[in-house]
Amino acid sequence: MHPVYHIKILMLKRELAKHPDLVNENWDRFLPKFKKKNVKQKKVQGKEKKEYTPFPPPQQPSKIDIQLVTGEYFLSDKKKSEKKWREKQDKQAEKTAETKRKREAAFVPPEESVMEGGGKSVDKTDITTMTSSLKEKTKELSKNKASKHVNAEDYIATTEKSSKKKGNKNKA
Repeated sequence: MHPVYHIKILMLKRELAKHPDLVNENWDRFLPKFKKKNVKQKKVQGKEKKEYTPFPPPQQPSKIDIQLVTGEYFLSDKKKSEKKWREKQDKQAEKTAETKRKREAAFVPPEESVMEGGGKSVDKTDITTMTSSLKEKTKELSKNKASKHVNAEDYIATTEKSSKKKGNKNKA
């Protein structure tokens, strides 16, 4: 622990000794509790020593040596530039093909999952109840047209139970 912390503790003890109420009590609850921090230091790893060889490594071939082996050294400047241009065109064609593939990949439609039974899963009972309720409402509408006492809320598509209740209101 750093010596400054010891000084801080001594100062707090002096202040606590001045209070007559706290003279006979334990002062641990007033003193700061410093946690010890063990910081691990990185170990420096030594470099592995290579074996000593008295002979130097073989000399790397120079640019001219490589051109002599491949036969480029004896080509004319025109043919050299033509070969460089052809290589550049090949690289460019590869790049354009790759970018085209990436662009087309974005336009591929995702596979759709085919539902069994013709697509939508609507119960036949729901359809029959809806049709019967609509037929009833159209009959009621034709009856009410003569009296011109039409209430729009009565003709909103709902379940059969609510339409019967509404129908009873109109009949009464």
